[in-house]
Amino acid sequence: MYKNVYKKIKDNFSLSLNRGLTLVELLVVIAIFLVITGSIMFDYNGFRSSVSLQNLTDDVALSIRKAQGFAIGARGVNNTFSSGYGVHFSTNSSVGTLAASSKSFLMFKWDYSALANKRYVYTQVGNCGDLTNNNCIEAFGITTADYIKSITVDGTLMGSQSYLDIVFVRPNSRAYFCYRTNVNNDCDSTNISSVSIKISNGQVAPNEKTKIISVQNTGQISISN
Repeated sequence: MYKNVYKKIKDNFSLSLNRGLTLVELLVVIAIFLVITGSIMFDYNGFRSSVSLQNLTDDVALSIRKAQGFAIGARGVNNTFSSGYGVHFSTNSSVGTLAASSKSFLMFKWDYSALANKRYVYTQVGNCGDLTNNNCIEAFGITTADYIKSITVDGTLMGSQSYLDIVFVRPNSRAYFCYRTNVNNDCDSTNISSVSIKISNGQVAPNEKTKIISVQNTGQISISN
């Protein structure tokens, strides 16, 4: 009796091993694989966009903090010790080489002896880093789809032709602001208590994602959605 039971179990086991997959089972497996792969690819694109946006936002905030650090500390740039350091922003889509745009921003030095208002001086002479011809220290280009979407001054959204300078004067941590609508002109407004710079991932609604860097005149820098 035991031999018959053993033989039956052995035959059933051998049959199950040799049977393989049916066409229906194979199609089900392929369908599940395609669904999982599609979900991963969809989430990856969104994840990549979110990471790119966060990286740019961090770069902007760190550049502002870097200018603040130069002003607070005793560090000069290329053996030049200016009265202050700042970051120059713009929402303009097309400007000169040494001016910021919606796809770039600049770090610059500010000299009290040359300017009364704390602002970036736009020039087309030389390259960024050539402090003998201009006051641009470092240029930051945005090579991804992200861009600087808008500038807000004291809670008021500014237009598409906006320029903003955030300046820190040695040896204090407080921030000074200069807003203007023409990069060649002096400041339109300097009595500003806070500014915000909105960064977009370059997509349209409902897929657009944004980050906001806010700076208070006390020198506080924060990031929000």
